[in-house]
Order: sequence, then structure tokens, then C-alpha cells
Amino acid sequence: MSFFKPKHIKEGKLLLKGVRKFVRYNRDLIKDEQAKKIEVIEGEFREKLDQAEVTEDELNKAAVELTDVCEKSVPSYKSSMLKENLEVIFVAVVIAMGIRAYFVQPFKIPTGSMQPTLNGIIAYPHKQAHSVEGSDYTEPGRFGQIWEKLYYGRNYINLVAEGSDTVLLSQMEEVKFLRFFTRTEIPCSSGRVYTVSGTKKKVRELITNSVRHNQVVKKGQPIARGYIDTGDQVLVDKFSYHWIKPKRGEVFVFVTRGIDGIERTFSPDQRMGGAQHYIKRLGGVPGDELKVEPPNLFINGKLAEEEGFRNVMSKENGYNGYTSGVGYQLDFKLGDEEYVALGDNSGNSYDSRGWGVVPRDNIVGRALYVYLPIGHHWGRIH
Repeated sequence: MSFFKPKHIKEGKLLLKGVRKFVRYNRDLIKDEQAKKIEVIEGEFREKLDQAEVTEDELNKAAVELTDVCEKSVPSYKSSMLKENLEVIFVAVVIAMGIRAYFVQPFKIPTGSMQPTLNGIIAYPHKQAHSVEGSDYTEPGRFGQIWEKLYYGRNYINLVAEGSDTVLLSQMEEVKFLRFFTRTEIPCSSGRVYTVSGTKKKVRELITNSVRHNQVVKKGQPIARGYIDTGDQVLVDKFSYHWIKPKRGEVFVFVTRGIDGIERTFSPDQRMGGAQHYIKRLGGVPGDELKVEPPNLFINGKLAEEEGFRNVMSKENGYNGYTSGVGYQLDFKLGDEEYVALGDNSGNSYDSRGWGVVPRDNIVGRALYVYLPIGHHWGRIH
């Protein structure tokens, strides 16, 4: 993640933004010869920035050279202007990073391990998606889709073959759009590539049953049809745990780095979409003794009393109780700085029962509020 990159790397990227802004604003004053020189030195600087082993001194020297050529490209230009532009960008970035680092961070729920308390990304294939052109599939109008996007985080997909072709499903790839949105590319043997919104895993769930890897589809035949609801987007309080201890029963976020059971099981790109963050309910705090006897959770010899645990154990309103599983640990005695993380969707949650405890240093903060979409769980998280 960019937040953990060295300071000189971050400042180098800010310099590149400032240079691009400088060139745009002064392009009519910069001679072609100077513009080419800026482009060459900017490229050299970018190459240094991409080098994993570049030192701060090396980058500073390259930055001075890049700044100098920009200043000299416009005779009447005052060097302070570039610095002021960089300072404005830098201050804005620092403020945003500071808020994210110490106070509140947005987080999207990617999986179903906390359902029905919190929704992960869910795909809903159309029941007749495999049928040929002319099936009864319908979608809401433009305004209906806008409303459902806001209310449910819903994105409709109706991908139809533009011509007879062979769909190469095993070569599907995820790509980022504007850094924040995920799209999936579906290639075909003809060279045609279809692009739809959504993660590769969820788009695959919408792929019609009649479409297989290396199987020909006819023109007009649906390839993927249905809709995908985005996961709940929550605000995580990163500040409070600096002053108060995490409390049993809270929904919290933690990083998986250094938790051997998780790192042995998943490759980096499989860990929560590469984010390396998990969200669960805090099942136990240091000194607690926990025991799972399906569907119940016992803490220090007593049935768990907190509201979140009671909801899960009730086996009502979509909850199915706490479950056991092959290889799952069902008894815990927590030492200092050790916590237990349990998913509310116990039967479909890979949590502390499978990989062990969460160290205190891994805890990011407590999940406070669902801010999008507004139709399922909008409001404070319990």
C-alpha cells in the first residue's frame, strides 16, 4: 500500500505531479527543445523512482536536476511557483493521509463472513442467463438503476456476444479503473475483449452455465447476466484504540501480516483482494477462555452475553449459530496481547478457529458506521 512507502518515494511522486502541472500551465511559453528535455529528464526521474533500491540521496539529486530544467525552460519563471504548487499538493496529501492513518479509514466488505450483520460482495445470476437472445430478462430503467446503485450498491450486467466467438474464461483478468473501481476483462480467441464491472470471482458467478472455457458462443447469446451488489462500505475508527482497550463483542478490523495460519493458506492476491485486512467480531480479549459448543459460544465458562454473540447464537434472522469444522480449534486460552476474531457467518468464515489468535499490534480499529449503500445496514454497526 502507498501509505507504507518511504517518505522520499512519496515526495518524488508529488514532484512528478507538480512537474506535469507546471508543463500544462506553461506549455505556450516552453520551447519544443526545452519540452523534450523536460520529458527526457522526467522519464529518467520516473525510472529512478521505480527502482526498489533507490536511496534518498540519489532521488534528491535527480529531483534537483528535474526542478532546475523546469525553472530554466521559462526565462521569466520564478522558482517559488513550482515549490508553491508542490506544497499545496503535498499539504493536501498529508492531511488526507493523516486522517486515514490516525482517525478514520473507509473499508469495503469483500466477503460474506460477517453476514447478515454486514454484506460482502454478492452476485445474483439471472435464472435464464443461459438462454438465447429473446429471453425474458429485463432491467430497471436508467433512473431505477441509479436508485438501486445508491440503495443496494447494485450493478446490472447484461453481456451478450457481439459475434460467434470462443470465450477464454480461464484468462479473465481484473483491472483497476480510476484506481478505485474494479473491472473484469473477458478475452475471446478472436481478440475481442469484453469488459464488465465487478471482481473476477463475482463476474464468473454470472457467467452462463452454457459458456465454458474454449466453448463457442453464438452472436446474441448471453455470456454474463444478472447483477452484483457491492459489499457494505464502512468507516473504521482508528483513533479510540490508542486510548481504550478493544472490547469483546465489537466488530473490528485487523491486518493479517505475521499471522502464520493465514499467510500459509493464502497467496498475497487472495488475502481480501490483496488488501491484507480482515473484519470480524472480537470474540475474546486477553485472559479470556473461550469454547465453541455449536450453536453456542462460551466465554469464561458462561454463555456469551454481548448482543452480537446473542444474535449469532439465536439462529434467527439469517444467523446460523457458531459451528465446528474439520481442523477448527474450538477452545482458546488467551495470553497477554492476544485476541480472538470470529465471523458472524460462522459456517462460512475462516477465522481464529482456523488460524489462531490476533496479536494486539495487528488491530487497526473498530468498525463504526456503514455509509454505503443505504438500503441494507446503513448506520451504526452493532
